[in-house]
Amino acid sequence: MLKNLLKKAAFSFLTIVTFWFLFGYSPSKKIPDDGKKHIQLWIITGQKEEIPYSVRMFNTVQDSIVIDLTAIPWQEHEKKILTAILSGNPPDLVSQFIPVAQWAARLALTPIDDFIQTDQFDTTVFFPALWQEMKWKGQTFALPWKTASYAFFYNNGLFKEAGLDPSKPPKTWSDVIEYSKKLVRRDEQGRLEQMGFIADYGVLPGHGDMPTSILIAWQLGAQFLSADGSKVSITNAATVKGLEWVVNFNRSYDTKELSAFISGFGYAEQHAFLSNKVAMMCLQNTFIEHINLYRPNMDYTVCPIPSFEGSTTVSSSGSWWLGIPRGARHSKSAWEFMKFAVGEKTQIEESLEMEEPLFPANHLAANDPAFIKDEKTRVFVKQMELSHSPAVVPLTHGVFWREYTMARERAVRGLQTPLEALEQAEKQVQLELDKAVRYDNYVRREIRFESRSNNFSN
Repeated sequence: MLKNLLKKAAFSFLTIVTFWFLFGYSPSKKIPDDGKKHIQLWIITGQKEEIPYSVRMFNTVQDSIVIDLTAIPWQEHEKKILTAILSGNPPDLVSQFIPVAQWAARLALTPIDDFIQTDQFDTTVFFPALWQEMKWKGQTFALPWKTASYAFFYNNGLFKEAGLDPSKPPKTWSDVIEYSKKLVRRDEQGRLEQMGFIADYGVLPGHGDMPTSILIAWQLGAQFLSADGSKVSITNAATVKGLEWVVNFNRSYDTKELSAFISGFGYAEQHAFLSNKVAMMCLQNTFIEHINLYRPNMDYTVCPIPSFEGSTTVSSSGSWWLGIPRGARHSKSAWEFMKFAVGEKTQIEESLEMEEPLFPANHLAANDPAFIKDEKTRVFVKQMELSHSPAVVPLTHGVFWREYTMARERAVRGLQTPLEALEQAEKQVQLELDKAVRYDNYVRREIRFESRSNNFSN
């Protein structure tokens, strides 16, 4: 019965994407007859459509390969790429930030291990968390291109007002608790108007914070997935303790009072950190640009994320990556660009030119003096070395974070104990993972895609 259901699902998927290809897909532009290899690179378009520095430079420094860029809106990128692969007319390269395993499990990417071995490509140049993301079932499917990381921000002005020394950042979570008590401010009616810290503020979409409970879980050694990728572990002791810490921290405040306080937060200059409403937060390095834009004179410090006594600070870093779709015509030429784009020199120059301060995935570039312009950048680079990938259950990445977030909310609101909430989340994620693993096995056993890249063509 399962086999029939999976066959029906696969047939339905193929029917939908084929129909969309026939009636909604626009073929690539006509390739110029200039004697050069034209490599089609598809990227997700951002707020500004611009050609990446690495593309412009690659097209300049050699004259045999041309990278032709196509920007795809976020809402359409997955559909268009999968449709192109199934139709036998994929681009030569794609740039994505969805977990590599989700693409590899659908046979959508070409393994690049032969390229790596033939060219003796040094894979140790990448930050460890990013490199691990590139693998699936013992094979490598992509190269990390760009990344970002988290560190701990605190408001020097609010520290001074509370009698705290800005030169002494909180080093432990116990310090965070003590500092937070001194940083609380209330208005004449006794309502909260300022807090020191909000645990797991990051579960609110768009606010840019990283869930404290997950950071604590990693610091205590949490492993969310078995070695063979088949079993989820959300009720491990480290994860339970991380959520318990958050619940206990929030018990210092009335639930309704805290919710009312958070509801007053906004975006841009109304962000909780920028508007002096929260004095300490775990934020991405990209948040520095928000400060420069909306409050350029703000007095603040960036330091390592606090940890427990005896444990090491951690951070979280995902990757924008470059991969070769299955069936690509010019996989070897695409590989030449991939090597160029992640090279130390290119990564330094590209990171210095970019408007958004994404980090180089190449740790040699990130540690270069040309990139480390100030102490804040140095802190983020050190955090990168200790980062964990947020793709803890890559095949069900979105489901994991959805269920974990809901578990956190139930525990904080007192509807369940942390363990009960995490047990419920674990069951749901495991159900989805079981489906994903069965479908992955079925696809690999039953479906065959023609691939022009088997011989690593030019």
